Amino acid sequence: MAKTKLTLYVDKEVSEVAKKVANLSGKSISTLVKDYFIEKAKKIEQLKTIDSVNKWVGILDTQKTYKKLREELIAEKLKKYENIS
Repeated sequence: MAKTKLTLYVDKEVSEVAKKVANLSGKSISTLVKDYFIEKAKKIEQLKTIDSVNKWVGILDTQKTYKKLREELIAEKLKKYENIS
């Protein structure tokens, strides 16, 4: 992937902290910034997924298992057919 230059302006203290963190982690500041934005993007995508799922949370408020719900549905349908006969 082609790299491009990004100019970042931060306070001198932040610059010093960034250099120390980079040195301690054995990574360059560029790699730390890249890793940060990749992780941030992943979290945003997860939140989008969570939001699309959250609209369904609570729609079925039951303590019954899937198997029990299925059995009840089948029994209900069978009752309808019994009433027809």
